[in-house]
Amino acid sequence: MKYKLIASDMDGTLVNDKSELSERTKKAILDTVETGVLFVTATGRPFSNTVEVNELFTDDFPFIVLNGAAAYMGKSEKLLFECHLDFDLAKEIFNIGQKSGIAQIVWTGPKLWGNRLCERTLYYESLGHAPLSVINDFDDLKSLSEGISKVLWIEDPVDVKRHSAEMNEYFGDKVKCVSSMAHFLEFISPLAGKGAALERIGKLYGITGNEMIAVGDSYNDISMLEYAGFSVAVANAPEDIRKICDHVTLSNNDDGVAEVIERFILR
Repeated sequence: MKYKLIASDMDGTLVNDKSELSERTKKAILDTVETGVLFVTATGRPFSNTVEVNELFTDDFPFIVLNGAAAYMGKSEKLLFECHLDFDLAKEIFNIGQKSGIAQIVWTGPKLWGNRLCERTLYYESLGHAPLSVINDFDDLKSLSEGISKVLWIEDPVDVKRHSAEMNEYFGDKVKCVSSMAHFLEFISPLAGKGAALERIGKLYGITGNEMIAVGDSYNDISMLEYAGFSVAVANAPEDIRKICDHVTLSNNDDGVAEVIERFILR
């Protein structure tokens, strides 16, 4: 099968545990785009925090950000599409989190908000996403033109799993609730998600799901792993993620994405 597109998650997949792109991975990405294959970054990060990949390219490539709530072209920064979370549902999620004492993050486009300043919200800010502003009244966000891209809870991994099961049962198909990292539980529009975003980008370029490779490591990657014709998990992914994939590559610290490109595209 000749693949025309490869999509990769960033944290835990494309970059190592120090959030760095290895030289081998950089070369593999550049070599694959030289063959005419489209490289798509699909991340939970905002667009502003994808610089290390974007600066590799001279041409415009798509970036799926905020777990599929939006997509941009890298160089031109053109917004391709975005899916906002319903405001009333976002407020309900936020209020549930408040009653449970959970540290919370809210994204409105490129703007980062927190329910309070604490070790967990300040840690999230320190990841380099954006300056953090405190929410005094959630209703104040309703007047913002950007809309709410996602709500994120920061909890211990065991609590994230418990909350994920409870919130998915409570909201059903009204909200998409996924864990992006062990400590993060994210709430996005049911129309969002990396798989839905990948499908929309495929239509823009005339590429079908069967002509795509997707590489990921976590539960927020499942939709794109299921959509792509060939799904790959990195070795550091949880066992249940590895089991649903067609192939398991090396870990993110051992250039797993580069191995996929070299083996399944460049060869």
